[in-house]
Amino acid sequence: MPKENLLPTERRDLGNGLSLRWSNIDDSEEIAYLASSVFRDGAGAPINVYMANLIRELMSGNHPLMGSGDFVVVEDTQRKEHPFVACTCFWSQTWEFEGIPFQFGRPEIVATDPAYRNRGLVRAIFEVIHARSEAEGHLAQAITGIRYFYRQFGYEYALDLGGRSITYLSLIPQAETGVPEPYILRDAVNTDIPLIRSLYDRRKVNSIVWSPLEDRWLRYHIQTWKTLNVEDSWHVQMIVDTSGVSKGFLLTPIIRWDQSIAVFALEVVPDLNLQEVLPVILRAIHAQGLQVRAQADAGLLTEIHFNLGQSHPVYDALGTALAPKHIPPYAWYVRVANLPGFIQHIAPALEQRLANSPLGSYNGELKLDFYRGGLRMVFEHGRLTVVEDWQRSTWEYNENAAFPPLVFLQLLFGYRSLDDLRYAFPDVKAKDESELVLNVLFPTRPSWVLPIG
Repeated sequence: MPKENLLPTERRDLGNGLSLRWSNIDDSEEIAYLASSVFRDGAGAPINVYMANLIRELMSGNHPLMGSGDFVVVEDTQRKEHPFVACTCFWSQTWEFEGIPFQFGRPEIVATDPAYRNRGLVRAIFEVIHARSEAEGHLAQAITGIRYFYRQFGYEYALDLGGRSITYLSLIPQAETGVPEPYILRDAVNTDIPLIRSLYDRRKVNSIVWSPLEDRWLRYHIQTWKTLNVEDSWHVQMIVDTSGVSKGFLLTPIIRWDQSIAVFALEVVPDLNLQEVLPVILRAIHAQGLQVRAQADAGLLTEIHFNLGQSHPVYDALGTALAPKHIPPYAWYVRVANLPGFIQHIAPALEQRLANSPLGSYNGELKLDFYRGGLRMVFEHGRLTVVEDWQRSTWEYNENAAFPPLVFLQLLFGYRSLDDLRYAFPDVKAKDESELVLNVLFPTRPSWVLPIG
């Protein structure tokens, strides 16, 4: 269980002169120093200027996801210079599960001075973040992060993160000499937001979990992309025909980190022939990529990366001729501490799945053993009437299915099927009569969850 929520004015003593607290506006430069020192290429490399600028922006009060009081910092009170030795920020966001909104907390920018690692500082920080997240009514937490590390704090890989197809610039068809391009890119403005959201949301029918593009987030990036010099910012552009009518949009980063320019969203109106228009868009992205600010060691631009998940109409339209290489996705870490509460929240989606299945108005009980606990669900006439924590008794083996701790999250979020999990984990099992129920309630379908930051 997480510790009691830490108030903004409180400090928590961690021993050995270390104390933990929430940040304030006066901490901006010290947090920037710590993060820019940690997130660099090596011990002898210069500090990460882009990261330092990002920290200042996150602390400024302008960012749509957090403010100056949303970093947890660990301070060495015995250190005279640069006393901050660990930090993590806390973002509050909204996702959807089959169209049902739910709030979650997102820790990001997890930084620890190398001299202070392996002391449990990140664990202490995450206890504070989890307590605040749950106090604010969040039903889950999620993070993008390095391999394995966040499993220590109750997170499980449970959603696709990224996945991309690569177009080499040498493969892009040349435009006809003297013939104007039928489409161009222009910077988005606030009046484009309704169309952007409408086009973006057309994809969510294919995704169990969805990250909406909120108006405030779009306005922020539309208004700031030209002036910021930060590690994580987006250029929102419209695809416009020769008469000035917007036919789509795309998202690209404002800084190029390597030999590629990345596209994190690309959607067009339904009546547009995507295969026909893509060569034009590729040429426009190429031309623009040559003008994008590039990190000193980025090298020459040679590729366009379409970071659009496992599958997307753009991949089909590009084909292997224009995008011969595909990189499978990494994964989001997800934490759900109150599993009964989350499942109760998404009950309408589960009930709809039953109604659309051969089970119809299902009556029955599901007992899921997680070895250190479990879950019990009761359905009456296709309605979820009971969902609660459950523990198998010592002498009874009356569970319908069993999963190692946290592995059930992969099934819950549609990341892996029951068969996939049984193949990968010998300690996943299900009784024959429960298989259909589990497969109906928890189908497998890839989610494309854009890491909005």
